[in-house]
Amino acid sequence: MQEWGGKLKELIDLFWFKYSQLQYAVKSGDDLLINILDRDIEPVLDAIYREEANDSVDARLQFQFVLDLLQKEAGDVSSVLRQRDALQALADRYFSAGVGDIFEKPQVRQLAAGLQKGRVDEGFLNEAILDCMPDRIAVITTDYRYLYTNSVNAARLEERPMDLVGRHIVEFVGIQRFEERVKPNLDRCFSGELVDYTYSKDVGNRTMIVRCRMTPCVSSTGKIIGAILILQEIANRRRAIAA
Repeated sequence: MQEWGGKLKELIDLFWFKYSQLQYAVKSGDDLLINILDRDIEPVLDAIYREEANDSVDARLQFQFVLDLLQKEAGDVSSVLRQRDALQALADRYFSAGVGDIFEKPQVRQLAAGLQKGRVDEGFLNEAILDCMPDRIAVITTDYRYLYTNSVNAARLEERPMDLVGRHIVEFVGIQRFEERVKPNLDRCFSGELVDYTYSKDVGNRTMIVRCRMTPCVSSTGKIIGAILILQEIANRRRAIAA
């Protein structure tokens, strides 16, 4: 197996070079060349996904690459699903509990620094990326108000994203749930912890298991200004089987 080294940009450039060759082979109907390029391009793609970003520039390149490929392959369902999973994996890697010491690197921690008025001005985490995520994502300020929400989370709350900004989270979770679970976990996150917990809730006739991950949102000066929330909803399979 060939070992891929070098910088992320070199891998991405190599991928797009081989991708353009593959597109030409497809148009030409050259099955032999298509098979050869398919074998060549796959390890390059895997290497791009596996690469650990050393700074915000590499991380931004990774996210932008996946978005570009998602756009080009929009007509291919299997490719769209793969890129969606790749986006989720990158979000998990850089913004979720258990990602290792990558989040401790100052350059990567600062990726969350510019979250103001619902977007990141500097860094790769912007609305276009967040709205591609299949999970609910929000940013909550230290006074428990929405600073940002992606469209998936807003839809779950039956609101428009812009209408959530500035509103207190207690409006949507209720005072009891806020005091007993949400506030204590947010306070832990505001103190610098990476928080990861699950809970169940009823949606219609289904019981959903929700995994909530909270990551401190840090300003460029190193001050924690809020929490980045990623919520994943999973149907309760035990309840479904019992029914």
